[in-house]
Amino acid sequence: MSIAYNDSWYNWPVKQAIKAFTGIDPKPDNLGVVNDLQTNVARNLAMNPNTIPRLRFVGGGSSYGGITKPFIDGKDDGVVPTHSACGATRATGIDSCSRSLSMAGKVSNQNGPAGLWYNHYPVLMTEGANHSDVINNHSGNIAVPVVNDTVLNGLQINFASRTYNKRARWQFWGSGDQYVEVPGSDQTSMSNLLYSTLNN
Repeated sequence: MSIAYNDSWYNWPVKQAIKAFTGIDPKPDNLGVVNDLQTNVARNLAMNPNTIPRLRFVGGGSSYGGITKPFIDGKDDGVVPTHSACGATRATGIDSCSRSLSMAGKVSNQNGPAGLWYNHYPVLMTEGANHSDVINNHSGNIAVPVVNDTVLNGLQINFASRTYNKRARWQFWGSGDQYVEVPGSDQTSMSNLLYSTLNN
């Protein structure tokens, strides 16, 4: 948005890169849905009252060679920042949808959201999935249950989960760190996992 509204000569290379990358000439009248994707606009749209639970599934993988990383605070899927994907009440850089569970499933203190919007529930997250992986039928990423074993306005959320310990390669003693995962989740896509679980 700032590049589209700034006609300074030094922005010319950036405008050309955006045009090559997106196919859109970054001018104010060419932005279309990008206007709705601005943080404040999108957050206002998402906060409208609704009695239907808004289930979120969140990726933390890199996409587009990391080119979008400098523009997004905190962890992201290459397009959407984690605070937005989780439904956090504040637009700040966070690394997980939980304060006690990493996107990889490690049980530990995390930089998670201070609060979530009303009726927004991050149910699954995965460290490996980028934006395209999350919205397409892509498999190969371990899913981690966040909000689980609960009923949300009549909708039962009950992902299978497995807790296990894993030691680092250099660690020859102790039981290692505790992890949580949805077993077999790397064999299916996140959307299919969500669909099949809710239809049981």
